[in-house]
Amino acid sequence: MGVTFADKDNSKIYNDEYTKHATYDGVVSKIKNAISSRKARTDEYFKDFDRLRTGFITKAQFNRCLDQHYGIVLGPAEDFIIVKKFGDNPKHPGMMNYRSFCKAVDVDCTEDNDLAKSAVTRPLSSSSLQRCKDLLERMAPYYKYHGISIKSSYADFDSHNIGLITESQFYRRFPGPPDISEKEQMLLLRKYLHPTKKGLCNYLDFHEDMEHIMRDEDSECLTEEPRKQEANLNTDKHDSEIESVFNKIREAVHKNGIRTTEFFKDHDKLRSGIVTKNQFVCGLSLCCGTQANLSRDEIDILVRYYQTEDGRVRYKEFCNLMENAFNVPHLEKNPTVDIPRPPIGALAKVPNNLGEAREGEVARIILELRETVRKKRIMLYPYFKDFDRGFGNTRGITKTQFSRMLHMVGLNIPHSDLEILCQKFEYPTSGDINYPAFVQAIDAEYCGRAAPSSSGGARTGSSSKTGDGESSDESPDISSVDIDELLKRIRHHVLVNRIRVEEFFQDFDPLRHGSIPTSRFRMGLSAMGQQHLTETQILAIIDRYADDTRKGNVWWISFFADIDKVFTQRGLEKTPTAVLPPAETYHMPKPGATDWTTVNKDKQMELDDVMQKMRLKTNQRRILAKPCFQDFDRHNIGYVTRSQLHQCLTYLSLNGTPAEVDLVYGKFSDDTGFNYLRFLEKLQPSEVQEQKYLKRIEELKLTNKEKAEWTVPKNIADVMQKIKTKVVKEAVRVYEFMKDYDKLRTGRMLKTSFPRALDLCALGLNYSEITTVMEWYSSPDHEGYVDYYRFCDDVESCFTQKGLEMNPTLVPTPFKPDPNLNIIKDLPEGEEMVEAVLHRLADRVRIRRIQLFPLFEDYDRVHNGTVSRSQLHRVLSELELGSLVSAREFHVLYEKFDIVIGGKHDFNYTQFCDVLNNYACFDPNIP
Repeated sequence: MGVTFADKDNSKIYNDEYTKHATYDGVVSKIKNAISSRKARTDEYFKDFDRLRTGFITKAQFNRCLDQHYGIVLGPAEDFIIVKKFGDNPKHPGMMNYRSFCKAVDVDCTEDNDLAKSAVTRPLSSSSLQRCKDLLERMAPYYKYHGISIKSSYADFDSHNIGLITESQFYRRFPGPPDISEKEQMLLLRKYLHPTKKGLCNYLDFHEDMEHIMRDEDSECLTEEPRKQEANLNTDKHDSEIESVFNKIREAVHKNGIRTTEFFKDHDKLRSGIVTKNQFVCGLSLCCGTQANLSRDEIDILVRYYQTEDGRVRYKEFCNLMENAFNVPHLEKNPTVDIPRPPIGALAKVPNNLGEAREGEVARIILELRETVRKKRIMLYPYFKDFDRGFGNTRGITKTQFSRMLHMVGLNIPHSDLEILCQKFEYPTSGDINYPAFVQAIDAEYCGRAAPSSSGGARTGSSSKTGDGESSDESPDISSVDIDELLKRIRHHVLVNRIRVEEFFQDFDPLRHGSIPTSRFRMGLSAMGQQHLTETQILAIIDRYADDTRKGNVWWISFFADIDKVFTQRGLEKTPTAVLPPAETYHMPKPGATDWTTVNKDKQMELDDVMQKMRLKTNQRRILAKPCFQDFDRHNIGYVTRSQLHQCLTYLSLNGTPAEVDLVYGKFSDDTGFNYLRFLEKLQPSEVQEQKYLKRIEELKLTNKEKAEWTVPKNIADVMQKIKTKVVKEAVRVYEFMKDYDKLRTGRMLKTSFPRALDLCALGLNYSEITTVMEWYSSPDHEGYVDYYRFCDDVESCFTQKGLEMNPTLVPTPFKPDPNLNIIKDLPEGEEMVEAVLHRLADRVRIRRIQLFPLFEDYDRVHNGTVSRSQLHRVLSELELGSLVSAREFHVLYEKFDIVIGGKHDFNYTQFCDVLNNYACFDPNIP
């Protein structure tokens, strides 16, 4: 045979007879048969030897892969044929092209592949194959119900995972149903015997065939169940009784959220979908008997409809129909199916029919109540809803609550009329009052979605008609809508309220196609504040921006581009020289307002005369007209009606002829009503007040603006002395503030940055001193720069001398700060008093040899040379010097030695002690 396979003890069998007459087609055919029985892809095994994925491996690796994974050993002649066919590539000498080999020997392992059929020969007749198929279909429900996997049952015997087991192992772990006979098991064994390996059975084929049958059954169930339900509904259309019962139960299940299966499955332990008649009646009564108000006859109709030959009832079909009320089962697998929906108001409860005599009384009572509600402008629905505290809004209240609410809102009716209303609007099952239907019947402004009351008969659903006899589902005529005017109104609304139109539509278009469904487009219009649009106007906009490529979609991106013109023009970066129209061009007058510029001059002059006459009356009598109009404007919207305008003018004694009032109304009215705010602005124009606040702010800015102090430029030595004194006393590192302005550490910085750095140092320099320093340390080689390195070295010389490590014998000169430099203030008026106090204190210090500094230092916790004013009092009192200073003299001392540290005024005791010791000729360092 030439191509042999490894058996259980891995022995190789060679057929030398075949190798002498080996051909390419014969070798490839035998290799295909061996590979197809394993249902494996050969290239997956060869890739392990080809790390770089070149498509070539060595001859030794090629033979090793065939031997290890398939048990194939080629003879000399077969090896020569394979090498000649797949190993003659000049670019890769001595290498085997395994990719070409895999393409030649790989086969399609489907049922329709002729090679696979020819490779796996079945020793069974057509009748035996049909019996095997019937047997597998009979076993499939058992496997599916118990969740049995054939592959898992035999996997323990297949240690090499090659899909083959022995005959004894097949019988030993056969997972079939108990009713399978021994002959049937033998038939299955003969079907799945390996064609070349004697005594071995391919259990993977058994597993695959069974899985295929179960998948086919599931798909048939999914397609047949909706068809079956649809067929049932179609066949029962003629039966009005069963259809009416179905509708009642379907509405009750849908409105109350009832899970019908829960009431029947306890009676069906084996989940067969069938229960007894009594069990079905009990489950149906508990499920929706009360909610659907089912009678005994209606329940019997359902029982007869779903009854089987043995007297039991198919409850599963009934539950499937009710669970999918107004829905389609398995909708996630068929999302594009059209779902039948009930018409608006179809699920609402229709008021009861009381007969012709009672209906006439009901009509009379409702007419009286409607007139009372209209005159008193009573909002009824919120009051009734406060009593409806049921979970999920039951839309019903008790008769007692109904009577209380009528009395509360002022609708007092006789007891007999109340009883008639209760009979008309009560629910038959619970006895509660259907208050939404009652409110809709008497309140014209209530827009509840309830079904209209009828004198009797079933609802007609979508075929309901209007009072004129025309069908209500006819599409309105959009030719009367001025779409350009409508878009201008929307642009005006967007501009005035600064609305970002894109944000209301782009969430509905995640893939940014620019097209969204019509329902989503309606939601976007409503969200952006266009709830007042009529159905005709919305349809006109949809027709304007309809997507021709996708039926039922709208180009929202085009709508957005047209509306967003009020802010900017798209693609403006491509045409930067385009001139945009001003925003005022998009302003629109109120809908219904008259364009007074087109009225003839005679009418305008007549209106001016009427307004002048009214203006003179109001000025002479000093009438305040606005409160009178506000009394009629309950919602504070600035509008009143025509009749209210007449009342206000009569009350204010401004009434003229009807023609004059109509002229005024035509000038200041629109679709909303009469705009009395505009009218009063023309009648009593308010004085335009000057905006003094902004002007005052500018004046304060100019007043508080710190002027640059300019004095005669000082000597650089004096300025440096001042800077060094400040640095020594406050231990300031000037370089730390300068280096941030020199990122490259060049030693120089801009002249514009140098004053900023000095300001951060808080050296207290004025403008002239800063200018002197900048001119002295300006860089000679770089114009506009300052050599801050030289400046910092000169300032740091007050601590040490630079380069001292190179000249260690040099004795640095210590810096002595000027004690009176910018520390002690000059007091022209109180200088004599200060001198007298200091000399008086100095005499006492000299006589008693008092050490001043240590006691002050005890109060100076942070050692900054200052104490507070109260601490000064305590120190002088402890030294018995406080009695020598009066209150006025204390105040003068405060001003003389005052110093500001951290925004706080303190007393500079170091300078005070030095002055007293100097006046007393007393050296504090000598004991």
